[in-house]
Amino acid sequence: MSPWQEPLRLRVEALALHAGARPEARRLAAGLDLEIGAGERWVVLGPNGAGKSTLIATLAGLLPPTGGALALQGRALAGWPPEALARWRAWCPQFWSDPFPARVDETVRAARRGAAGGEAALAGLLGQLDLGGLASADVRRLSGGERQRVALAAALWQDAPLLLLDEPTSHLDLAHQQQLLGVLRAHAARGGAVCASLHDVQLAWQLASHAVLLDGRGGVVAGSREAVMTPVRLSAAFGVAIDRVEVCGEQRFWVGPRADAAAS
Repeated sequence: MSPWQEPLRLRVEALALHAGARPEARRLAAGLDLEIGAGERWVVLGPNGAGKSTLIATLAGLLPPTGGALALQGRALAGWPPEALARWRAWCPQFWSDPFPARVDETVRAARRGAAGGEAALAGLLGQLDLGGLASADVRRLSGGERQRVALAAALWQDAPLLLLDEPTSHLDLAHQQQLLGVLRAHAARGGAVCASLHDVQLAWQLASHAVLLDGRGGVVAGSREAVMTPVRLSAAFGVAIDRVEVCGEQRFWVGPRADAAAS
């Protein structure tokens, strides 16, 4: 059965994470329970080194957890053959390496075997991410933001229901950040799901239906956006005063200085 004909369900139970996926290393999280389903948009938040990338890679089946269980469609994640797993989830890393020349359209097309989708579909996807004029460009000659959009296009071209994205907005300008949010919302609206690690709490709030917050000290909480992204929880995790305010009818976050900076 095609993944798009069966509702997505990724179940995480009592998950434990340690730095480098080594049990003897620093604990990043313990006792994490969550379930990602079709139509949901999850964001992963936390300070530097809290374990956001580790969690995304673990959900993708690229790193083993140090405790707990993960199941995709009721089957243990570790038991999925790579090719079958690739039909269900696409992973976009935070960094890329381009050791040899390749065109933008070639790089994106390589994310899916065969010619399914056709040239018109590929051109349409490149257009969605403002890459149409760069289709023949060498990926090694792109700016950081352009190269990031190519990586995101490749993840979307894989045509998997679940998108696991590590810092997908980190190199994007303001217009392309908003463009990407629209693309990800549309992906979820057609029955897919998104789980993305983000640093910007404003963008996270705009994207999310659900959130995971890692506090950098081994603590973690997961749930609806409103339950997790509270000023109290965000302030405690990031070590700065954070409040939620309404601006032009939209919820936004005010971020104050660090406590030690304010005292100096």
